[in-house]
Amino acid sequence: MKILLLGEFSGFYLNLKQGLQELGAEVTLAANGDGWKQIPGADMPLYRTGDTQKTKKIYYKLVKPLLERKKLQDYDVVQLVHENIYRPYINSRMIKELKRQNGSLYVNVAGNCYSLYKSWRDGKLGYYTFDNNPDKCEMYTGGGLRREMTRRTEEYVDGIADGIIPVMYEYAVGVRELPNCKKTIPLPFNSDKSEYHRNRPDGKLVFYHGILREKDKGTDYIRQAFEIIQKKYPNDVEMIICGNLPFQEYLEVLRKTNILVDQCKEHCWGMNACYGMAQGKVVLGGASRNSLKEFGLEASPVIHIGPNVQQIVRQIEYVLENRNRIEEWGYESRRFVETFHDCKKIAQQYLNVWKPNRIRA
Repeated sequence: MKILLLGEFSGFYLNLKQGLQELGAEVTLAANGDGWKQIPGADMPLYRTGDTQKTKKIYYKLVKPLLERKKLQDYDVVQLVHENIYRPYINSRMIKELKRQNGSLYVNVAGNCYSLYKSWRDGKLGYYTFDNNPDKCEMYTGGGLRREMTRRTEEYVDGIADGIIPVMYEYAVGVRELPNCKKTIPLPFNSDKSEYHRNRPDGKLVFYHGILREKDKGTDYIRQAFEIIQKKYPNDVEMIICGNLPFQEYLEVLRKTNILVDQCKEHCWGMNACYGMAQGKVVLGGASRNSLKEFGLEASPVIHIGPNVQQIVRQIEYVLENRNRIEEWGYESRRFVETFHDCKKIAQQYLNVWKPNRIRA
């Protein structure tokens, strides 16, 4: 089977590509490394980025993709990481062409989109990254041609896709009732590419929170909790907050820590948590009861935190009180990623869902 993966979120498609290849599929990944994160593994760029001159930006992001769309044809299956792959002014046309010139078209729900916003707006999620985040909400409530095209494009792509595949609970809520929505498939992770280290604390426990879209991830809550813990346990902890690092630099910082504090405004853990667990870190992040139920799990190694400073403080203190279990918890984290997120198992789930309308001879 010849497969085109289009887009990237924090290594999601890099890991899916590796799992599919191990199962014998022919895979092309077209992506831009998820922007400044510089995620490796792309076989071709989606479009050129980084130009500051306005005319060059227009050409490389709007004109060139249209001129080169024939490079993205004759695949049995095209899988999109998100409905809005291209700039809004050409996105619908490009997706329509992908649908026409390939076997089948599937789309992941793996990032912020209108269906997710509506779920939050209607109170189905409780808390989420849209809380106290007017800039993010404005993408779906504000006026202007670009925003209107973004909303319309998402609905259009969901409508023409052969299948919609959520990757976690919060994304599933908004699309579950659509006739082409498939069962939620967890994020894939290739543990063979990530080195495990025994998490043996030596001296102070090192906690790390990587800054990435602060209002989305609840950095304000985490920063306040860190300040409280640092004052209360100055001889027991080292609290690190830094971010917007390229992928490889981020992994280097992560290797030096004991506990990764990922985020507190989402219900489920993501790729960032998987990288931490694979290294044997204890992870604090999203692991709500709803997210566990979505996956059919009773528990996960991720210690759940929400957008509440005192709740985060209590969870950090729980880790401190159980310092002697950190190595055990780190090992459980690694085992969980190896089994539940195994990229080959996840890739097989995708192969089971995909039904190409046209198989290459």
